[in-house]
Amino acid sequence: MARRNAQPASEAQRQVVVTLPRSRRRGESDALAARRRKQRAQKASEDEGARAHGWGRAEDPDARPRTPRGLLQRRRANGTPLLLFTVLAVLTAVGLARVSARIEVLQAANEITELSEQQKRLLDRKRRLETERAYLRRPERVAEQAAARLGMVPAPPTRIQRIELEPAADAGAAHETGATR
Repeated sequence: MARRNAQPASEAQRQVVVTLPRSRRRGESDALAARRRKQRAQKASEDEGARAHGWGRAEDPDARPRTPRGLLQRRRANGTPLLLFTVLAVLTAVGLARVSARIEVLQAANEITELSEQQKRLLDRKRRLETERAYLRRPERVAEQAAARLGMVPAPPTRIQRIELEPAADAGAAHETGATR
C-alpha cells in the first residue's frame, strides 16, 4: 500500500499547484485547463530533441515517426494551385471571348434587321412620292392650277411667233464680226 501512495519524483514535480487570484480563476473549465497543461507537458517531453525556437533543420532526425497519409491527408504537389489557377483563368478567358463574340453577332443581326426594315420603309415612301409626282405633273392639272392660282389663260394662236435659230457655225462667225441681223 505504501507503494501505491508513493509517486515517482518526475510526476511529483509535474503536479505543481498554482493558485490564481479570483479574477483569473477558470471555474468549471479547470478540468479542461488541466488537460491542456498535460498535453503541453507530453508534447514538451516528446520534443526534447527539438530546437528551442521550435524550428528544425533538414538534417535533424524527426522526433515522430512518419505515418502513411490517407487520400485526403496526402499533400498536393507544389505547382498544383498555380496550375489550377492558370487553367481556370484560361477557361474563363475563353468563355468570356465566346460570350463576347455571340453578343457581337446578335448586335450585328439586330442592326441588319433594323436596316432592312428602314430600307423597306424608304422604298415604300419612294414609290408613294413617285406616284404623287406623276399625279402633280399631269398637263391637265398644271393648266388647271395655272388658271386658278396665277390667272393664266391659254395664248391665242395669233400671239404665237416662230423663232428660227441660226446654225451654230454661222452664229459663231456673226458674233465675231459684230454683225447682228
